[in-house]
Amino acid sequence: MQKPFLYKSLGILALILLMSLALGYVNDLILERQSRQANVESNIAKSSTEAQTFTGPILVIPYTEHYTETVGRDKDSKIVERKDEGHLYLLPSTLTVTGDFAHNYKQRGIFKALMYRFNGDIAGGFNLNQIKVQAQHTNGSIRFGEASLAIGLSDTRGIDGQPVLHWGTQTLGLKQGTQLPLLGAGIHADLGHLQPEQGLVSFKLNLHLRGMQQFNLIPLADKNSVRLHSSWQHPHFDGNFLPDANSQRISDKGFDAQWEVSSLASNIQERLLSSLNRTSANLPLEAITVGFVEPVNIYSLSDRATKYGLLFIGLTFAGFFIFEVMKQLRIHPAQYTLVGLAMAIFYLLLISLAEHIGFSYAYLIASAACIGLIGYYLVSILQNRRYGIVFSCKLSLLYGTLYGILISEDNALLMGSLLVFSLLTFTMIVTRKVNWYALSHP
Repeated sequence: MQKPFLYKSLGILALILLMSLALGYVNDLILERQSRQANVESNIAKSSTEAQTFTGPILVIPYTEHYTETVGRDKDSKIVERKDEGHLYLLPSTLTVTGDFAHNYKQRGIFKALMYRFNGDIAGGFNLNQIKVQAQHTNGSIRFGEASLAIGLSDTRGIDGQPVLHWGTQTLGLKQGTQLPLLGAGIHADLGHLQPEQGLVSFKLNLHLRGMQQFNLIPLADKNSVRLHSSWQHPHFDGNFLPDANSQRISDKGFDAQWEVSSLASNIQERLLSSLNRTSANLPLEAITVGFVEPVNIYSLSDRATKYGLLFIGLTFAGFFIFEVMKQLRIHPAQYTLVGLAMAIFYLLLISLAEHIGFSYAYLIASAACIGLIGYYLVSILQNRRYGIVFSCKLSLLYGTLYGILISEDNALLMGSLLVFSLLTFTMIVTRKVNWYALSHP
């Protein structure tokens, strides 16, 4: 191999490595902006409301066991009245939750966080025939106190308005706190004295709840039916229960999903009832979870774009080199460097514009500016307008293909692999008759 060709090849390789440093700087900048976005979301959550977890309702019935106890011996013995206090906890027989989500953004500067507002009806019933407590002493008698209905909410700051509880034929106000340490924050309603002979008593609660990123619901009834709807097009169904496949609908108009969960399908009731007297709210329970995190935001898209940056610069340099070989042109390493820098700055333009006008418009403007600049420059250095236009058209096709890869959430890897293979195939076909040993003559 002759030295001019070897030096040219090594020089192009060195320039590609140099451009990788420039791309590394841009990628670090993207990660820094991504970190600032996460900090803004965290700060908004602290000052507004976080992800919400709905637990309940749980019927809490205090009781007192009165009994007598003989103290002392023989003539000194006496009968003393004693009492033990406790709580009976009942879970609903049925729980039906229907609701929809509205979405908006809270913004701080150029950064923003996705919020949701849950508008739902929570209904169901309790079987009061289960209000039974076995006395622990032979002469003990049980007396029940005034009951309350506890509803756990992980962040009560998200409650909109003043919700009311419909309990049987009564309409009751709700108060702050659950009075159950395990549930932590939440609300409760005072029900007064309950009568077991009432049998099944229905309840209904209309709730407007603001939150961020996730909505979690603990299906703690014997039979749970949940149906949720939203205009959000990219839900994430996480948690321990997936929606029914036959009812799940996801389209460009949003999603609609339904869950049917039986107490036989989980150990929620057993774990909850055995732990309700704990003093801390750290018991993990199985949940239905819907996530609203944006699947691809401007930072993830820009980061993904930089992954192809070195490939694009390498392909552009390879195109220049092929032009030199096949058209007997001479392009100086400095001209390679300027074109490479223009392609690297494309990603800097992309992220800076995307923060203000959105990714699609930013990509269009940044790619048009980059292609226009390189095309204008090539017309001058190649001394041929047709060559410059042809090369610009190929760059346009390349950037257009990259955009298609970036916005394809599920097929990005496949499309990227096909692009690389197609470009390699094209290069091999075009250069199949080139005599690489005879490229340069002294």
